[in-house]
Amino acid sequence: MTSKDISVSRNDGLDRYELRLDGELVGVADYERQPDAVALTHTEMEPAYRHQGYSSKLARYAVEDIVSEGKRVKPYCSYMATYLGKHPEYSHHVSWPQE
Repeated sequence: MTSKDISVSRNDGLDRYELRLDGELVGVADYERQPDAVALTHTEMEPAYRHQGYSSKLARYAVEDIVSEGKRVKPYCSYMATYLGKHPEYSHHVSWPQE
């Protein structure tokens, strides 16, 4: 198994976080900026890269980036909601969408 170069970044032009492996875009997390929060609306990972921990790396980067700006996280995406449910250390930064 070869080690891949992982990079995660925020792409403000496309309103999404991106995860690249060896320069290839394999995952995205879409967001919408709000006055006091950032809504995470959709997360997608290429099928060949699912269930390998890449999605959680993307989620952690997005959440930590939002928190570092002093904003709250609003998880509208089911993956992000599940991730945040498993990581209570972020609970005081989350605004759960109303059912």
